[in-house]
Amino acid sequence: MAGGTIRLFIGVSSILFSICVSLGFNPEDSYLINCGSSSNVTVGGRVFVSDKSASNLLSAPQTISANAISKSNSSSFDSVLYQSARIFDKTSLYTFPITKQGWHWIRLYFSPFVHGSYNSSTAKFSVSAQTFTLVKELRMESDSFVLEYSLNVTSETLVLTFTPASNSFAFVNALEVVSIPDTIIPEAARTIDSKENNQSLTNKALETVLRVNMGNQTVSPPNDTLWRHWVSDDLYLTHNGLPRFVSNESAVHYTRWLTEDVAPSSVYGTATKLETMKEPMLNANLTWHFDVDPGFEYLVRFHFCDLVSNNAQSFILKVYINSLSVSDSLDLRSLTSNIFGTPYYMDVVIRASDSEKLNVSVGSRPEIVYPIIFLNGLEIMKISNSKSSLDILDSSSKTGSKMKVAIVVGLAIGLFTAIVLAAVLFLLCRRRRLLAHAIHSNAEDGVLNETESKITDSTAMFC
Repeated sequence: MAGGTIRLFIGVSSILFSICVSLGFNPEDSYLINCGSSSNVTVGGRVFVSDKSASNLLSAPQTISANAISKSNSSSFDSVLYQSARIFDKTSLYTFPITKQGWHWIRLYFSPFVHGSYNSSTAKFSVSAQTFTLVKELRMESDSFVLEYSLNVTSETLVLTFTPASNSFAFVNALEVVSIPDTIIPEAARTIDSKENNQSLTNKALETVLRVNMGNQTVSPPNDTLWRHWVSDDLYLTHNGLPRFVSNESAVHYTRWLTEDVAPSSVYGTATKLETMKEPMLNANLTWHFDVDPGFEYLVRFHFCDLVSNNAQSFILKVYINSLSVSDSLDLRSLTSNIFGTPYYMDVVIRASDSEKLNVSVGSRPEIVYPIIFLNGLEIMKISNSKSSLDILDSSSKTGSKMKVAIVVGLAIGLFTAIVLAAVLFLLCRRRRLLAHAIHSNAEDGVLNETESKITDSTAMFC
């Protein structure tokens, strides 16, 4: 009887868990705004409301609703969001009431367009959220794009401020402010440096640099429970072996602690794997190269899901960022209770550096025969600096220090040059005075010729 009750409880729990996973996350705060438009639009099942119907959120001295005739040839699923825009000639604010304090995503949609005398490719403006600078003097791209930020909101409102530069304007095509599950952004993450301490993130703002899906497959926002975009890894992949792209989405089995809200099965169900079966002691890595802004710290999340091994194989992964070790012995089977297809993720923070590159490598320990080397997904998020900024124009003190050093070096070189020139002029004048003295001595003897007379005159002029 007791055994039957337990089995029934487990069965019901499993059904309820499956229902919760299938329903996905329902955000308590969800503002989706189609800016500059008089009508709502539906994108992937989500309704972006006209900002005219949400006019109570906007405070602006003057705005212009623009029919955005885009230069972009975008035919993506969200292209309807770029057909209108809200233009700001002066500082303007969106104020969003917050129902649930905690982490929220802010997504800003932009696309180049021309509306009368307004050409967005020449626009210069900044966007801030609360006390954080999200972007400063935004550089417009040639195609539509989305900027995504994560902010831990601890007040009853969230204020987005658009500030045009002098003699310019600001604009936005669409925007989102959406609360996200508490587990998506960690309170703190381990730093990979000599100290190996933790970096708190609760008082920071984050900017999504990239979400990468290994396995050479893109995942579009409608296929993600939290509307995230995952790009294919093929553009970033380098290797000193033979990579192979693996897909086995049906093998992914989530747990009650790790659901699709962390990453969809289309991410955990694909992988880039290093082919090692022909070389039992292969010493090689999979490596991906990414561009980043120097002077910032970055939160990096690794996604793993074993789709490639069999029960007879044992494997331990080595993971690196640049030349720093993330893990020298990542035993994935132990971490997932030896259950095939169980997702796992790992967060680390890499300290600020002067490098514009962030290189991620996955390899194996040299003693393992027929090593298994793979990665399923990767997320890179920039962390706000000491100035509460995420923009390179407000970069860390290292950049300021470099500028100060350059100024000091320039002044030193200038001063040295002036001293040398002064010494040369002094010696030249002294030599000419001696020469003039000798000439005058000859004059007293009555032997001064015409050339010596000219030398005497020029010496008197300059010295």
